[in-house]
Amino acid sequence: MEPNGKEQKNMGKLQLMFLAFIIISLCLHITAGRKDREHFKNLLSGNTERGKRILYLDYIRLIATLFVILVHCLDSSAFSHTKTLFPRIAIQSLIAVLFVCNTLFIMNSGALILNRREGCLARFYYKRFIQVALPFFCYYGIYILLSSQYFTSGFFNGILRAGKDMMAGPIDWAPHLWVIYVILSLYILAPFFSILLKHLPDGLLHGLAALILIFRCIGVYLPAAGLPVNFQLMISPWEGVFLLGYYFAHPASFSRRRLFFCLGGISLIGTVLCVAFREDYKAILLAEGAPMMILLAGAIFLLLRSLESRLPAPGRIMGFLIRYSYSVLLVHWAVLYFVHERFGTTQNPVLTFFLVLVCSAAAAFLFDQTVVYCVQSFFKALARLVRRK
Repeated sequence: MEPNGKEQKNMGKLQLMFLAFIIISLCLHITAGRKDREHFKNLLSGNTERGKRILYLDYIRLIATLFVILVHCLDSSAFSHTKTLFPRIAIQSLIAVLFVCNTLFIMNSGALILNRREGCLARFYYKRFIQVALPFFCYYGIYILLSSQYFTSGFFNGILRAGKDMMAGPIDWAPHLWVIYVILSLYILAPFFSILLKHLPDGLLHGLAALILIFRCIGVYLPAAGLPVNFQLMISPWEGVFLLGYYFAHPASFSRRRLFFCLGGISLIGTVLCVAFREDYKAILLAEGAPMMILLAGAIFLLLRSLESRLPAPGRIMGFLIRYSYSVLLVHWAVLYFVHERFGTTQNPVLTFFLVLVCSAAAAFLFDQTVVYCVQSFFKALARLVRRK
């Protein structure tokens, strides 16, 4: 009975802590609302006016988020009632295509970050810490709480153990967070990559993109053909995808859009054929920087770029989902577990997807505007104090 008593005591402490976050965040929001009349309006969708945001990148981020949720909803039920060949191949192919979400996320980060002009290195790292790292750490706390192993030996010992495991990578309860670890690591060198890329003429940009794709083909397809090689670019596969995000957002790539549309279509067909005829299709399609996923993502980028003037401005619901897409990505895995346990929807991926999306959006809004908002406000105040000194 003693461990149960300790767990209840620790949960009581956590509940009191969350209540404190709610009270403090409410005070902070009221104070901010008095200073800025648009504060509460921006909580729902942020600034979605044309000209102040890159619309097609917002669409890409939203598409990638929806793909992540859908692939996880399908993955848990894909083989439960598909014993015949063609439906199974169709579902496996759909899942494989949806995994382009990881490439889209990293490519979208490269398009946004590598095209910015921060100027001051310290300011760049400060903004990424406040906007990306802090929410990541806060949401990680949800998965630490779900994993009951951390607080059986005391609250503060649990915090220390959890922090140690976080430094080592995603815990078992949060496998999807690997992509955030990759993005955070890419941000370290992003300011230097940005300077280098902006000094490359169009011809060299095309050459860099071609080299990245060629070396990814060598690194993925030759081992699949039984010819293992140890011949790589100096940059890692995900770094290559990150740099290609800059390329596909650059005007130079737009002149090659028809080529990439064709390559994207070929990759789509190749994905289905690979699933149908190769048992090791995951090693080919889901490898780091898989060429087919890169070409699919590049085609999506250029397609949405070419349609940007025709894309409708986000409405309230879409604006809300875009505003909280990063947080939805972070929290959806916990919500998926809750939906499966509470509603038993593992046999109905469409219903699961809808419930997970709605509940994740609600959870993201509440958690962002309480816990995350308080933590961000604290570090901003601390940074102002340091600058004054």
